[in-house]
Amino acid sequence: MSRIGDWLKKAENLARGHSKQADQALDRAERYVKERTGHKYDDQITKGVDAVQRRYGGGSGGTGPENTQRPPYPPQQQQPAQPYSQEERERRS
Repeated sequence: MSRIGDWLKKAENLARGHSKQADQALDRAERYVKERTGHKYDDQITKGVDAVQRRYGGGSGGTGPENTQRPPYPPQQQQPAQPYSQEERERRS
């Protein structure tokens, strides 16, 4: 098995042993990504999170979409993009 495969297997075993913490981390990541994408890809993100949770047995306990009741996230008000400072632009280039 490749190094990445070994790492993924270890991560999956860790998530199985600590499913509550893994669920919390996935929920935080899901909210972050949905906000960063302007809620444009919410359905795809939710499907991905559900697939990951099914892989390690997390989530609400069921395996079907009918058992994965998630509260809808209210749309966040998008803040206008702040231009980067000169220092930040130099650092990024």
